[in-house]
This record gives sequence, structure tokens and C-alpha cells, in this order.
Amino acid sequence: MENSLSQILSNLLNDIEEASPNSRSSLYSIYPINFVLALKGHKKIHVQLEEDHKRISFKEVASPNFEIHTNVTEILQLIFTKKIKKSMISGDVELATVMMSILIKADIDFIFLIDKYFGNIPAVSAHLVKERLFTRKSVNTDQGNVLQARLRTLGIRVDRLEATNNL
Repeated sequence: MENSLSQILSNLLNDIEEASPNSRSSLYSIYPINFVLALKGHKKIHVQLEEDHKRISFKEVASPNFEIHTNVTEILQLIFTKKIKKSMISGDVELATVMMSILIKADIDFIFLIDKYFGNIPAVSAHLVKERLFTRKSVNTDQGNVLQARLRTLGIRVDRLEATNNL
């Protein structure tokens, strides 16, 4: 499973790099990067990025540069509003901010990438979240938790449907 996740990460970053040549040179200038993505309610995801090697794992990586403590809703807010909350970063905040700025400033359609790598349902969900973010001035944390729970429930239902179709 980790090999397929690493392949998805590598392909995703290659798409971002190809979409914007400036992004490629900017990312290469800050590589190698080792960081931890700590999503609430999930295992920690350890990411290693180098020019020719991108790896994602659930096993600990020695001396990560920084950790990002967040949830799915905050990630989608980051992608669509392009505003980085430094409170979610621990460790080398400057390196994390530079990397995230490069990724969100790349001229790329993130909804398309979500559809390409994760499927239609997550892409539709991300699109709905984007619409909701831009139609409301602020998202109450209780409403954000409700939205996150609904997205998780929808994802579980889709997984179950796919599993029954594969039988």
C-alpha cells in the first residue's frame, strides 16, 4: 500500500511541477524535505521529498524538518483560500511556509488533481467545500466538524459500494 501511495505522491508532484516550471525549480531549491502530516483522527503520514525520489510512509522518519497538525477541512481551506495558518506548523515554520506557498501558488486546478488521483466523489466533495467556503464569510468550527463528518461518512459509503461492486 505504501508503494502505491508513494507512486501517487510522486505523480501528483510531477503534475504540479509540469504545470508550472517555476514551481519545479522552486521546489528543487528547497529539497530534500522530510515532514510529518498529522491529520486529526488518522495515523501520522511521513513524507520525504527529493528531486528524484518522493516517498510517503506511515513509518517514522528520522529528524523531520517540520510537522503539520491539521484536519481535512483546514487543508481544503488552505488550498482554496491560499492562506497558510502558521499555528498548524511546528518545527521549521519558514521551510514549511515556503513549500506550501510554492504548492498553492502553482497554476493548477486542485479539483482536477483530486479527481484524477482520488476519484469523483472526493472531487465533488472538495468542490462543494470550495463553494461553501466562498459563499460564507466564516466557517464555524462546529459546522466544519459536521461537514468533515459528512464527508467521512460519504467516503465510507462509497468505499462500501465499490467493495460490493467488486464482489
